[in-house]
Amino acid sequence: MFAARLKQARALRGIESQRALGIAMGLDKTLASSRINRYESEARGIDLDGLGKLAETLGLPMAYLVAPDEHVANAIHALAQLPPAEREEAVRVLLDFVAQKAPAGK
Repeated sequence: MFAARLKQARALRGIESQRALGIAMGLDKTLASSRINRYESEARGIDLDGLGKLAETLGLPMAYLVAPDEHVANAIHALAQLPPAEREEAVRVLLDFVAQKAPAGK
């Protein structure tokens, strides 16, 4: 999931190359492309600090990059774009919706 989401996020932000993303993250020019390639091909994992830097560089929440599926990723991305007061209202609406759909007794 992470590798696919990273490719998607890079495209979403209009970053055309793995090298450009790596350089934007502050990686050395000689390592930038290969490091991002390893993340996108799942040949190498990423630690929490690296994930945070990657998310910051892409302007996305870390949770977006590790969301379990496309729907959750889209919800995270949408919520992150709202101002705090509107985000709070959107979460309340979502939680009310989930509560209505939950089976009785749970």
